[in-house]
Amino acid sequence: MKHKTVCIVGLGYVGLPLAEAFARHLKVIGYDIEDKKIRELNAENDKENIEFTADPSKIKRADFVI
Repeated sequence: MKHKTVCIVGLGYVGLPLAEAFARHLKVIGYDIEDKKIRELNAENDKENIEFTADPSKIKRADFVI
């Protein structure tokens, strides 16, 4: 499963820690509708396996959506 991508929809109290946990082993797309939150997360992000976005078209790149 190393080459699979999971998308976490909603980066709140549950979604963000879940996305970070999955990113330890898989590629992750973290999706949320709040642009400000996405900008803040991307500014702080130093992980290679996780991409934060507010673009819904990126969800379809995932093999699994949670």
